[in-house]
Amino acid sequence: MAEATYPGEQQYPHLFSPLQIGSFSVRNRIMQSAHYKGFHIGNGLTNNRDIYYQAERAKGGIGLMVTGARHVHPTSTGPGRMGSRGHRKEIIERDKAMTDAVHEHGARIIAQLIHFGPQGRSGANDDFRILWAPSAMKSPAYNEWVKEIEKHEMDEVSEYFGITAEYSRQSGFDGVELHYAHGYLHQQFMSFVYNKRKDEYGGSLENIVRFPIETIAAVRKKAGDDFTVGIRISMDECTVNGMEIDTAIEMVKLLVATNQVDYVSATAGTYASHADQIPPSDYEENWLVERGTRLRQAIKSVRDIPMFIVGHIGSGEAAEKIVAEDRADMVAMTRTQIADPEFANKLREGRGDEIINCIRCNQACIGRVMQSNGMNCVVNPAAGREQRFGKHTWDLVEQPRHWVVVGGGPGGMSAADTLAIRGHKVTLLEKDGKLGGASRLAASLPRREKFNFIADDLEVQMKKHGVDIRLNTDANAAIIREMDPDGIVIATGAIAVKNGFTSVRPAVDQVPGTERDDVFTVPDVLRGAKLGKRVLIFDEHGGRYALGTAEKLLDEGHEVHIVTRFMQLAPNMIFTLDLGVNYQYVFNKGLTFTPNSWVRAIDDGGATVFNIFTDKDFRMDGYDGYIIAGGAKVNDDIYHELKRDFDNIHRVGDCLAPRTTENAIYEGMLVGRELFDDSKYIEPGELEEWDG
Repeated sequence: MAEATYPGEQQYPHLFSPLQIGSFSVRNRIMQSAHYKGFHIGNGLTNNRDIYYQAERAKGGIGLMVTGARHVHPTSTGPGRMGSRGHRKEIIERDKAMTDAVHEHGARIIAQLIHFGPQGRSGANDDFRILWAPSAMKSPAYNEWVKEIEKHEMDEVSEYFGITAEYSRQSGFDGVELHYAHGYLHQQFMSFVYNKRKDEYGGSLENIVRFPIETIAAVRKKAGDDFTVGIRISMDECTVNGMEIDTAIEMVKLLVATNQVDYVSATAGTYASHADQIPPSDYEENWLVERGTRLRQAIKSVRDIPMFIVGHIGSGEAAEKIVAEDRADMVAMTRTQIADPEFANKLREGRGDEIINCIRCNQACIGRVMQSNGMNCVVNPAAGREQRFGKHTWDLVEQPRHWVVVGGGPGGMSAADTLAIRGHKVTLLEKDGKLGGASRLAASLPRREKFNFIADDLEVQMKKHGVDIRLNTDANAAIIREMDPDGIVIATGAIAVKNGFTSVRPAVDQVPGTERDDVFTVPDVLRGAKLGKRVLIFDEHGGRYALGTAEKLLDEGHEVHIVTRFMQLAPNMIFTLDLGVNYQYVFNKGLTFTPNSWVRAIDDGGATVFNIFTDKDFRMDGYDGYIIAGGAKVNDDIYHELKRDFDNIHRVGDCLAPRTTENAIYEGMLVGRELFDDSKYIEPGELEEWDG
C-alpha cells in the first residue's frame, strides 16, 4: 500500500487504495452506482445535464461511477421519456464528451445497459410498444399485461446489448454493466417467481441463467475480450417465496464460471419490493453487507474478481471497514455523493466534518423521478443543476456588503452560507438556542434522526465561511434597523394552524370546535403537548407528517386513529418508497384509520365526521385529544414592517409560502447568489440542451 500523503489516506488506507477492475484500475474504492436521474426527456441522448452531473463528482474525487440505466432496444420503454437510449448511434459523440470530462478529473465511468422488460409502460413514448417478460404476467410496476418473449426476440435483445456495448466502447467508457437485477428483463429470467417457462430457459438454475449468459457472450463478441464487462445482481428478491441469498449464490457462481464477467455488483430487491432498491431512512445502515460478504466469498471460490456492494452505507468509517475486512472491493455510496459531490475529496483530505450528509429522505432524488421530474437533492440544490449552480459557477463579490438573515432554519442557513461563500459579511439572527427550525421537529419523528444533518452540516459550513451566528436573539424590526444592513433575508417560517381547513371543502375556513384546548397541531405534539389516552388525527397532509406523529404517539402508549381525506393512508409516501415499511410499523403497533373522510365539527362528546364523496355524517366519540395535520400560515409580519424602510429585503422558505425543506434550501441558495430577476428561472429543457 502506497505511503499516505493526505490525512484521509492514513485514516482510510483500504478505501483509498487502487483496484484493478478488468481492463482498468480505479484510484479508490468509492463509487456511485447506477441511478435513474430523468435527465433525458426528449430524444434520450446524453446532454449537458448528464455531463455536468458526472463531471462534478469526478472532480470531487470519486473512483468509479456507473451511468443510469441505458435502454438497449426499442421495446425497453421505462416509465416515460426520461431514459437514455444507448442503442442509438448518435449517442456516441455525446457520450465521448461525457467520458472525456470524467477522465479529465481522474475518475472512471461505466455504462449500465438494460432492457426494462415488464417494468416499463407500453404507452411511455409517442406510440405503443409491446412489453416483454420471460412469462406472460402483469407488470409489478404498472400493472400492465406483458407478452412472453420468444426465442428470436431474445436473440435480438442479446444482439442489441452487444451493439450498445460496442457503442459504449467507442464512446470512451471504461466498461459496461449488464443490469441483471431489480426485476428487469434478465432478472426475471433468473427468478423462479416470474420465470414459469417450460423450455430450456426455465425450471432449473442452469436453465434460468441461459439467456443472461447468451447476452454476456453477445456483448463480448461485439465489445471484445479486453473490455470490462460486469453484471449487477439482486442477492435477494425480498419478496414472499422469492429468491434468497443461498440460491442467488449458486446462480451467480454459474454466471462467474463463464470467465466472461469482470466484476459483480451486488444489490437487492425487485419492483415487488421497490424500497429495497433505494432504501429510505427506515432501513438499518449497511443492511446488505452480511449477505454481500457471503456472496463475495462464493465468487472468490470460482474466480477472484471484484465485487461491489450497496445498501445504506453512508460513512467513511463503514466503507473502510467493509473493504478492510474483504467484505467487498468497492463500496457504492450513491445518494451520499448526490448530496455531496466532494465526499471523496473531503474524506481524503481530512475534511470529513465538512461533508454534507445525505438524510435518506428520498424526496428529491427518487421521489422526483417517480413523478417524472429530473432528479435533485434536498440538501444539495445544485444536484442535477450543476451547469447552472455547480462549484465552477460560484461568483465572488467585488464589493462585500453586510447582510442580515432573520431565522436559522434550513432556508435562512442556506441563504447565509451562500452569501458568505461569495464574500459578503453575514449576520444570522435566531430566536431559539439552536439552529434548525422545523427540520429539528422532523428529526424527532421515528427513524428520522438523519434530518438533524440538515442544520448540523449547514452550521459547520456557516462557521467555516465566517457567518456571525447569534442565537437566542429576538430579531425585531428595531434591532435590525439599528444594524442598518445592506440586505435582509427573512426566513421566519410558518405557524401551523388547527382550523381544519381542507382543500376538498375550500369554502369552510374554520371547522367548528377546532379552537378547543384539546385540539392540537403536529408541532404542538412534537414539542411535548400532553394528550389523553385516545387520540384522533385528521390528516390533510398525506405524508409522514401525520403518519410519523401517529407512530410516535403509539410508541408512547396512546391509542391512535387517523381520519384522512385521501383514498389511502399517507399516499404521498409512495413516491419516496417509505410507504410499505412504515405501514408495517404503524399497523403492527395498532394504528387504525378511516379514508375519504374529514371532520365536520368537534364537541364535548367527540367529532362529527363526513364522507367526502357522499357528504354523509357519522360520529367518532370517546377521544381524549385531536390533532389537525394540516396547513400553516406564513410568519411574515417582520418582512412587511421592514419593507417600508429597506428595498433589498427578501423572503425564503415557509414565510414566503409553506412548502418543503427542499424549497427553502433552494430559495436560500438563489437569494444567496442574489438572483432576483427572471435569470433565476430554469426553463423547460434548458438543462437538457447539447452544446457539443
